Amino acid sequence: MENKAGTTKKSSLKKEVAMFKCEKCGEEFTRKDNLKRHIESGVCSKTRSKSRKKQNQLEQYVGKDKIGGKIIRLNRARLDVNGKGYAEILFFGDIHYGHPGCNFERAERMVKYCLEKHIYVLGMGDYIEAGLRHSIGDSMYMQTLNPQEQIDYVTELFRPLADKGLLIGLLMGNHEGRILKETSVNVVKMMCKILKVPYLGYACWNLVYVGNQSYTIYSLHGSSGSRYVYTKLKALVDIAHNFDTDILAMGHVHELADEAILVQQVDKKRKVVIERKKFLLLTGSYLRYDDSYAQEKGYPMGKLGSPKVKLFSEKHDIHISN
Repeated sequence: MENKAGTTKKSSLKKEVAMFKCEKCGEEFTRKDNLKRHIESGVCSKTRSKSRKKQNQLEQYVGKDKIGGKIIRLNRARLDVNGKGYAEILFFGDIHYGHPGCNFERAERMVKYCLEKHIYVLGMGDYIEAGLRHSIGDSMYMQTLNPQEQIDYVTELFRPLADKGLLIGLLMGNHEGRILKETSVNVVKMMCKILKVPYLGYACWNLVYVGNQSYTIYSLHGSSGSRYVYTKLKALVDIAHNFDTDILAMGHVHELADEAILVQQVDKKRKVVIERKKFLLLTGSYLRYDDSYAQEKGYPMGKLGSPKVKLFSEKHDIHISN
């Protein structure tokens, strides 16, 4: 219809537009692709909350073993600071309980010491001898207890530490790995579930908070066949090239030793070159030299025990004692 001026009269009826509604927050959009971008961008508060949980999925399992078969890559722990301004961690492993040469009395004293002094413990693997039919050597016939009795003892050894919140986590060792390979049963994971502590696999990153400071620790059981202290430390230096960490700790080699590597880096914030230390630890054992495979093969004797590390709360400082 035209009016007197010859112009077309606009229709008073508006075209109905299809709307797309966000199921999370209720906001409406005229285009489906706009709704999709809205959801993916995280603008929606409810979607953003869900997205954040998905992005930080790892953190949900930090310090926990909630998913069967899933190994923690980053184990986080906040340590209590003592009256002297630091927290202490003992790297405790290679007990080989069940072997006739195991000095379990010394291991028990070490646990009692940690309980009395409120010292945290990180398990380094090889808690039991686990001599099986196809194991290398004669440990199946030499061991004083069967593997089930060994597992029961070690679980009870660690229980007071776990109950006081002092057990940061347990690594798997190659001797526990014997049972895993023969039967598919992961005894360390079972122990961790009983004790309600993190299962760390054969190796794991650890991030520990001490007061105002944070420290990184890469811990692994290890597999070096080195014989002497300097070659064992050399093996650890080689591994250190791959991990930028404050402390690199390794068990397996039955040696109690430490070394520090001085490295340079650029502090981008202050725009200066700084130096810092990377500490390397061999975490000892509780297996006596007499009647051991080390004596049989003529290897040097190693000092028994575990290294203890002080982590200071007000300044980034690390002290090690063996």
